[in-house]
Amino acid sequence: MTEQIDIPAAPSNVLPLPGSGQGKLTTPTGEELPVRTFERGHEVVLVVLVDTNESEPLASAELEYTSVRGVVRLHGEAVFEDRSLIRFRAHGDAAVTQRRSFVRVTTPQAVTLTSDDDGERRVHTVDLSGGGMLLAGADTLETAQIVRFSMALGDGGLPVQGEARVLRIREDGKRALVFQQIDEYDRQRLIRFVFECMRTARARTRGDFI
Repeated sequence: MTEQIDIPAAPSNVLPLPGSGQGKLTTPTGEELPVRTFERGHEVVLVVLVDTNESEPLASAELEYTSVRGVVRLHGEAVFEDRSLIRFRAHGDAAVTQRRSFVRVTTPQAVTLTSDDDGERRVHTVDLSGGGMLLAGADTLETAQIVRFSMALGDGGLPVQGEARVLRIREDGKRALVFQQIDEYDRQRLIRFVFECMRTARARTRGDFI
């Protein structure tokens, strides 16, 4: 039995996957290593929570962790940088076995919409999640209409871009849109942004310094 040790600190250039908790990495021999998941660019980085003698690359490992999307399973290659840090490269797409509702936060973000019929217009979000947005000022949009969108998050990165479909029109005229096409990396940026907005709001409510 391996001995539990203090959780190592994540490298400074990685970010925790939003909503992720403790996961596990299963080796080809069936050994399960408890890990915590982080992201570095498009790569998943794992901090190992137990002492392990593994050091050789694992060509057919399986990673399982919980995210805001649900329970995610990935097959791929695990490469040990040291005894506590692993780089994981997935072979193929993730399997999400339990999808969770996206967390939604109230935030007024400027959005540029573009369509062949109406050209370009500026609107703003009423609320936002990793799965869609509620817009004000988009009075010309019709139900089921698909538009291209661009939204800066103020994190120094490029604007989040993609396509969204009008899901419904509320009685107050606001349009609820679901993201029809969006890069998964951009979706994760949105989810991080939503969680950061929630953290900031909770800190202000408690009177904490941010």
